[in-house]
Amino acid sequence: MEDTTTLARPGCARRRFVAMFALPIALCAVVAAPAAFASGHLPGFPIPPRSFADYAACKAFLEQTARDDRARAEAQPRETEPGVTRQTLVISDGVTESGENQAAYRVQVGAQFRRRDEARESIVTTFSYDENSYRCNGGQLSGESGARGYYQPGYEPLPAPAR
Repeated sequence: MEDTTTLARPGCARRRFVAMFALPIALCAVVAAPAAFASGHLPGFPIPPRSFADYAACKAFLEQTARDDRARAEAQPRETEPGVTRQTLVISDGVTESGENQAAYRVQVGAQFRRRDEARESIVTTFSYDENSYRCNGGQLSGESGARGYYQPGYEPLPAPAR
């Protein structure tokens, strides 16, 4: 026969551990987490691997991709309806080299909307994006495509009326 008192002790110790350590740690995480709710991100999918003749050809592909992405950026916002503007933004550090025959390119291409909110006396800004990342390791290209994300709305006061 088994001694049931011996089996119950680990459970008691586990409950004490949760009450004394895990619960306060979880509460601290919840208190410190408001910044974590400031955005959202869905991962993309791996791109099919691609081979180039050499590292220089792979890096040239990354550089051309970066040029194509930069060409999508809009220099100025355009009004889509009264009080609302839209602007395509391209956010990237460009092609970066991290070692011998290793380069990477990561980009976020997204739409920034700004609208007047008279009730809150503010301008509300939202931004959602598509993200791609590519890596060259020698002549081998790998990466991820199709990731998506957004930032929660930002608020700024309406400008003072001109006098």
